[in-house]
Amino acid sequence: MDLYQVRYFLTIAETGTFSRAAERLYLSQPSLSAGIKKLEQELGVALFERGGRRTVLTAAGQAFKERATVIMAQYQAALHELKGFNDRPTLKVGVLSTLRVSELADLVHSFQQHYSHVTLELYDHPADALQDKLTQGEIDVAITVLGPQDDAQTSTLLFAQPLLLAVPARHPLAQRTSVRLAELDGQPYIDRVNCEFFKQECQLLEAKKICPQVVYRASHEEWVISLVKAGLGLSVMPFWRGLTDIVYLPVVDIDFQRRVGIKWRLQCSEMVEQFCRFATSHNWESMAGGD
Repeated sequence: MDLYQVRYFLTIAETGTFSRAAERLYLSQPSLSAGIKKLEQELGVALFERGGRRTVLTAAGQAFKERATVIMAQYQAALHELKGFNDRPTLKVGVLSTLRVSELADLVHSFQQHYSHVTLELYDHPADALQDKLTQGEIDVAITVLGPQDDAQTSTLLFAQPLLLAVPARHPLAQRTSVRLAELDGQPYIDRVNCEFFKQECQLLEAKKICPQVVYRASHEEWVISLVKAGLGLSVMPFWRGLTDIVYLPVVDIDFQRRVGIKWRLQCSEMVEQFCRFATSHNWESMAGGD
């Protein structure tokens, strides 16, 4: 059964004759009759009683009319809804893969409560890839690390985080107030391969001949957190407030701190400006650095 057959059927039922229905549909009467005959063959019932000045619905036709009316109403509703998608602005937001998903979900949820007409698309990537995609116009804004070269006209700081050693709460080092980098030698360790300081950290360890036992290489923050909580290893990572079963310790011979902000292109839309203002005013307390 095709939609055009349903339309033919309803038009005949409304006008009362095949000839009037054909005029309204801008069809020849033979084409209309052929469409209805095909529909009746597919349904296995006669829908109209032929003969006389008016075309009368059979009992089966009366029953099908109710269904056909619903089908056309649903089709029109779907058309209206899909056309609305063309009118909905879409904002493509790039997100640093070393940020926590739960915290970003709060931002997205809050933004959509205020701007329900905007469709948000989220893409997570390392910092270098985010910069490339922003430059090439593949994303509209990026929540990413800021460097000294970033222009105040196209970026703003959201929060800062120190990178500390995360250890399981039951680990012997959890009783300490600080550690030295050398104490990581031989320890089960979780590499954060998308960390902004990953290369620098590897160079430091190699220069000092410190060899942690790498048990996992994680590309996303939630994996690192879960693995440390489970007691599977240690990791140098950003400080996140409110985590249980993890103790953070400063490493006295390194001083890593990252500045996370939002970046956009110089020529941007009003929607991008709205999102940037919203992100700047968002409560980032749980992502901000330790005391």
